[in-house]
Amino acid sequence: MTGETTTTSVRTEPVVARYRGLICDLDGVVYRGATAVPRAVETLNHMTAFGVPVVFATNNASRSPGNVGDHLRELGVAERNWSVVTSSQAAAAHLAERLARGAPVCAVGGPGVAEALTEAGLTPVRFKELGDTPVEAVVQGLGTDVTWSELAAVGHLVEAGAIWVATNVDLTLPTPYGQAPGNGALVALVQTATSASPHVVGKPHAALFDLARSRLGTEQPETIVCGDRLDTDIKGANSAGLDSLFVLSGACRLRDVAFAERSSRPTYVAADLSGLLAPALPLHTTSPDHLVELGPDAVPRVPSAGDDGTRLQSVVTTAWAARDNGRAVADHAELWGSIERQLGLVRNKPRSRGADH
Repeated sequence: MTGETTTTSVRTEPVVARYRGLICDLDGVVYRGATAVPRAVETLNHMTAFGVPVVFATNNASRSPGNVGDHLRELGVAERNWSVVTSSQAAAAHLAERLARGAPVCAVGGPGVAEALTEAGLTPVRFKELGDTPVEAVVQGLGTDVTWSELAAVGHLVEAGAIWVATNVDLTLPTPYGQAPGNGALVALVQTATSASPHVVGKPHAALFDLARSRLGTEQPETIVCGDRLDTDIKGANSAGLDSLFVLSGACRLRDVAFAERSSRPTYVAADLSGLLAPALPLHTTSPDHLVELGPDAVPRVPSAGDDGTRLQSVVTTAWAARDNGRAVADHAELWGSIERQLGLVRNKPRSRGADH
């Protein structure tokens, strides 16, 4: 590593110029609850105006694509060249390939689950409608009114031989009051009463990314994923063979990406979605021009020169190179918080209505 805390300013084509389509996460990337993330709407409108299609891919199974689309339009996202896919739709697509048209499927979760099944040509059966009706499968998604009786019914149906599909297994989701149990927590409850395991279609599994890419009509090298969670968005993009941009406007912080395992490391990093319009500086670049030294406190020294995007890339690349070479890097939250402040990454804690990862 170099002994200087400067970086060479490298100007190149913007990130988005390297791709023909974008798969974009929602909460923490485009909006935080009812409020748009700064520069997100402007970036999306710029991209779609220049012909780059966007598919918003969300693990949130409770909301329908139409409901999500209404929220995006309210925030100012222009009505052109974008669509929404949900984990409920990925679950329905998975079953539609395996069941006869019109097959009855138990729908557990918010209204988005039943709507996706209907859209795929299957017949959703809600818990209250079950009775003695035989079903061939059950889709378990998040819903704020899911009851113990519904969870017990999932276990009974699975034990009786029904195909079990979980829209996602996110253990938590953000609320205005802090973290709350996500669909993964409810799936885990069902698993305590059955020996079976569900087929999971949401991020980080490939099914949702494949569905989104089919909407875009792009090949893997032509597609980039943007997200704020390393364990779902970025790990999923890597599993699906797609490049990714990790943004620090949502759930994860700089320390998280600095200590990310190889399977969860993004191609690019930026403060927010506007990083798509910034020069493309892949994080795998390890030339001396992009590395700085570790300070006596065992964290990368923030470069004194270069723009914030280049300096951010240097900090992350340096942390990865040091750890990959067996050097100790401090993970103290206060030290990494100080680096975030130097890079202008500190923001007020958002209030969020729910998770749309």
